[in-house]
Amino acid sequence: MLMMILFLDQEMTSDTKILSFEEVSKHNHSTDCWLIISGKVYDVTSFLDDHPGGDQVLVLASGKDATENFEEVGHTENAIEKMKDFYVGELDNNTMSKKNTYKPPSTTAYASNQAPASSSTNSLTFVLPILILVLAYALYYFGK
Repeated sequence: MLMMILFLDQEMTSDTKILSFEEVSKHNHSTDCWLIISGKVYDVTSFLDDHPGGDQVLVLASGKDATENFEEVGHTENAIEKMKDFYVGELDNNTMSKKNTYKPPSTTAYASNQAPASSSTNSLTFVLPILILVLAYALYYFGK
């Protein structure tokens, strides 16, 4: 995480391109895909086929600020270092509104943060309905 902060907070040079949100948002499909992460713009088009999470994740995040989603995933230091290869320039923050922030679907975010279910949980979901049926039958049978 510290590595990401250091890399993403590097100082701009005098030849750094400043891009408007309108310009960046035009690059939002699989043949031309740019991402905004921490105010920096990355052209990840050539990386779509190699992305471990699949190309659709990147395409869906294009045209918006994908910073929050990027940080939630927990990328490796190598992944963060590789971002340098895709750097295009800086986003002019004055051209972006809050509504342009990428929010992944809540079910996906919820599922990705959950630990795998244990075998005891899986067994319980199978056994519990059977126990309820047996109990209902016993109450019916002995209740006569």
